[in-house]
Amino acid sequence: MANALIPELNGRRLTVDVALKNPSVIRDRVAALADNQLLLPKFFSPYGARVEGGGLLYASARVADLYVAGDVEKRTPGSEYITVKGVDPEPKLAPVEDFGGKFKLTDEEIDRNDVSRLDNYTTQLANTITRKLNARAIEELEAHLLPENVIVGHEWATVQLDGAAPTGASERPTADFAEAQAAADRQEMGVTHDLIIMGPDLAATLRTLYGQNLKDVLESFGLTLFVSPRVADGVAYVLAQGEAGSVGFERPLTIESWDDRSVRSRWVQGYAVPAIAVERPYSVKKLVGLTA
Repeated sequence: MANALIPELNGRRLTVDVALKNPSVIRDRVAALADNQLLLPKFFSPYGARVEGGGLLYASARVADLYVAGDVEKRTPGSEYITVKGVDPEPKLAPVEDFGGKFKLTDEEIDRNDVSRLDNYTTQLANTITRKLNARAIEELEAHLLPENVIVGHEWATVQLDGAAPTGASERPTADFAEAQAAADRQEMGVTHDLIIMGPDLAATLRTLYGQNLKDVLESFGLTLFVSPRVADGVAYVLAQGEAGSVGFERPLTIESWDDRSVRSRWVQGYAVPAIAVERPYSVKKLVGLTA
């Protein structure tokens, strides 16, 4: 049966040569491989239009920026309402960043229909682009997180759920989940968390602790789990999915292929040109101190 990389065409498998001459086939393969690993759509929503002018103009709102300076007052009959002064967040520019790479397939590999090599190179390119975009998502988020959105949690590996000396409820992972939502509620921004993101080691600790009950535990807080090796150990992000800001593209994922007769080869080049705007960092709470 044909797969996404080698679809059937009139009963014949698509050859390496045809794939190289139809880069959209490789693009779709890269996109499919990257899709379930990307952090960008976990933190950010699509901008909805092509980025123009080299970047996205945005304002990164703090909690204080969403209220007028001062307060409103009760009006007495015949009097005017008090004049209030708006608060304008500082405008910022999220520049586009061009990330990509290329690989070469020789005429010999093409003539021999070396599908395995094309698939390996495509997978490696997809993984590398994903790693870079995920790293940039974390870096941009971290650059905008304020202290009130960072919460010191408890060490999860030492928690005992039962036995002679079970860990108190206030020192369990569930207490950290609850405190993250409580911190959001105190900010009165209408944020309801629905996703928690952590690295593989911390996720393994959580799965070991709760076992088959983990899904129910997370669902009781309205959360689903996403694991990424780009998240530092001992750290978890609790967030409202897609609400931290916007990600737009001057160029979306693009795959190009061209012939190079000087070395009897064809080159495949893949790149994406995103801009990441962290407009609502308060929609994310960072839990720290979860490992020793």
